Amino acid sequence: MIGILAGAVVLAGFIGLGLLLDSRVASDLPLVVLTLAGAYAGWLVGVIVFGAIRGGNGSQARER
Repeated sequence: MIGILAGAVVLAGFIGLGLLLDSRVASDLPLVVLTLAGAYAGWLVGVIVFGAIRGGNGSQARER
């Protein structure tokens, strides 16, 4: 659940930046591009946070 929340925050940030840039230029292209980039970045952040919270089971550690 925390991974989904983190991804949603990143996506909202990118959409907010797109809306801010959209108000400065006369095109909707920045909003579309930043929304797509935000969706990808949000997915990546969500996966990273999920993996960090879930952690590993320690079976990959090598003994010396």
